[in-house]
Amino acid sequence: MSPSIRKWIAALIAAPVALCLASGLACAQTFDLPLEKCSAVMSPAAITTCAASQDPLNGGGATISDQGDVTVTVFGAATNTSYGVSLVSNDGTQTISLGTLMTGAAGNGAMRKEAFFKFGTVGAGNVVLTHGGEQFVTGLNVSSSGIEFRRDFRPGLVRCTDVTVPGTLTNCGSDSLNSGFALIEQADGAALIQVSGARPSTSYTASLVSPSGTPLAIGTVGPTGGAGNATFVLDSPNAVFTNGIVASGEVVLQSGSTNEFVSGFKVDRKFIHPKVSASTLEPCGSVTYPAPLANCGSDPLDSGSYKVETGGLISVTLAGANPSTNYEAWFRPLDNTGDVDTGVSLATDAEGNARAKPKSFFGKNTVAAGTIVIKEQGSTEDQFVAGYDTN
Repeated sequence: MSPSIRKWIAALIAAPVALCLASGLACAQTFDLPLEKCSAVMSPAAITTCAASQDPLNGGGATISDQGDVTVTVFGAATNTSYGVSLVSNDGTQTISLGTLMTGAAGNGAMRKEAFFKFGTVGAGNVVLTHGGEQFVTGLNVSSSGIEFRRDFRPGLVRCTDVTVPGTLTNCGSDSLNSGFALIEQADGAALIQVSGARPSTSYTASLVSPSGTPLAIGTVGPTGGAGNATFVLDSPNAVFTNGIVASGEVVLQSGSTNEFVSGFKVDRKFIHPKVSASTLEPCGSVTYPAPLANCGSDPLDSGSYKVETGGLISVTLAGANPSTNYEAWFRPLDNTGDVDTGVSLATDAEGNARAKPKSFFGKNTVAAGTIVIKEQGSTEDQFVAGYDTN
């Protein structure tokens, strides 16, 4: 049994209600799958809608979080190429565009949309990247050597009847489900399926269903206990997810011939807007309240501002400052322990305008108290400070 599967099983046995906390792994109903070349998929069936000319792909994946964030990455794809990114229902009949991903000179690219799906959204299907046809699809690729080179296949399980994105599904039952997930390990094909709060004393038949409708039987989940909980483990090696298999599709749990649960995602956490600090900039010498400032320069300024963004990025904009002048942003701590050079520099043009692109300064998880001041490079005088002009 693989170490990761052992970790999940130990957590389930020790504290099934607090699985997420006990295991240290995400078990929310999120969507986290690797991307595979469309033409490489052969299980449960080959995909017939692939582009005639297939782009290269070294790796990548797609994630949809429980706050509705969408993140898609590719590595070693076609260079300087724009890919359309969509969420497509497993049968291919319903599609919603997620945006566009652009690669660079090395064929690497990323797309991120925060809170793209709103609170309460339940979705299912496959993320597909297109460029002259379908190039890459979410799926799984079991290593032929036992060496991990892709992320694991790890979608949440949601009620079939609750799915609305990219569209509603048919042949859905009405069984309850508090949470669930599927995990297929990339390194060895070991699998784990868990449901919580389903119908008590019920067994579910699990399959991986291809976009063409071809099923690959995985096994039986259950029977569930009195609380509707059940765990299915498929150890490696196994006859389902064999070494070297490349597959794509949707995990479906059926009761009888009715689809009860499908792999997908559920947005059940409200998006929290990132904290941002922003302020206008005023000429140091123009400050009068609560008292004039000392050590001020005399450079003009029509307008200016700075912003500290999530991740510690600082950006600064100046308009109507000294023409053709090099400025630098400094962080002044609230305890006045001494200014710290942020490394954010601005060179104004002939009209005294400059814009510094966001540059990282504050480290991850830093909580800082202070302000940003702007000085000419090589000078100790404050030219522009955070402030307010009430005129």
